[in-house]
Amino acid sequence: MKPFLFAAAQPLLLAMALLGSLPASAQDGNAALYDAVAPAGSAYIRVLNLAPGGAEMMVSGKSAAQKVGAGQLGNYLFITPGAHKVTVNQSSVEINLQPKTAMTLVYNGSGLVQIADEYVEDTKKAQIAFYNLTDKPMALKTLDGKHAVVDGVAQNGTGTRMVNEVKIGFAAYAGEQNVAKFGELFLKKGRSYSYVVVPEGSGYRAIGLMNGLDSIK
Repeated sequence: MKPFLFAAAQPLLLAMALLGSLPASAQDGNAALYDAVAPAGSAYIRVLNLAPGGAEMMVSGKSAAQKVGAGQLGNYLFITPGAHKVTVNQSSVEINLQPKTAMTLVYNGSGLVQIADEYVEDTKKAQIAFYNLTDKPMALKTLDGKHAVVDGVAQNGTGTRMVNEVKIGFAAYAGEQNVAKFGELFLKKGRSYSYVVVPEGSGYRAIGLMNGLDSIK
């Protein structure tokens, strides 16, 4: 495997390469790769469903709900910037999102926790966001633990990094202990990826995926 080369760290940036920001020719040629088309200046919201059952997110101004399975991280839903009421099952929150901002709502079955995902546009690197939703500091590292990708993330914190395009697997480490492994993904330049570690039973569970977009009218 070719060497895994890190770009300079950029803390607290969730980079999302969006189809709406690409030239029309790139949109036509890569439509299948970039999900739905987001209007320029949109805001973005998604749900991390940690409840034992399915979740449905309703956003004011939308006529249908976005469904997210138990233990899953939903796609970003792009919405018109401004004030919205967001309801996930029986839990609601009032939010006010500015243009080109993103938010993850963590749903645990009884309430919602807001995580602000700062937004940048960059098509030259692959972007990684690591979410540590445990009660201890964690780091996202290569599987062998030799290289920290996103280091020193506090409990219930996040951190990000931009990297070169590569196919690779990661693991969440608490100190020197590998506590959860993420499946191998091909990190494509111009795309963003989320890696989440959450408590499960007496251990931890890893969620890793390429971020996507949904359009609901």
